[in-house]
Amino acid sequence: MKELTASEVEIVSGAGIISDAVGFAGDVIIDAVKISNDALNTRTISSVGQAFNAVGLGGIHNLADSLGYAAFKTVAGVGSLLGGDASRIEYHYEKEWGA
Repeated sequence: MKELTASEVEIVSGAGIISDAVGFAGDVIIDAVKISNDALNTRTISSVGQAFNAVGLGGIHNLADSLGYAAFKTVAGVGSLLGGDASRIEYHYEKEWGA
C-alpha cells in the first residue's frame, strides 16, 4: 500500500478546493482595495483634495482621507486573513500625507 502525500490528501479531502477559494476571495478583496487607492492616487482625483487644502479646508481633507485609510486598512486586513497579499497596496493616505 502507498502512503499519500500531503497534496494528495488535500485533493482527496477537498481541502485544496476550500483553501484555494478562500485565497481567491482574499485576493479579490485586496484587489478592490488596491484599485480604489490607485484611483484616489491619480492626478485627477487627488487634485480635488489639493484644492481643499488650497482654500483652507485641509482639515476636512485630512479627516476624509484618515477615515478612508482606516476603512481600507480594515478591509485589507480581512483580505490578508483570507490569504491575500496586502503588501502591493499603495494607500492614498500614506502617499498624500506621507504617513
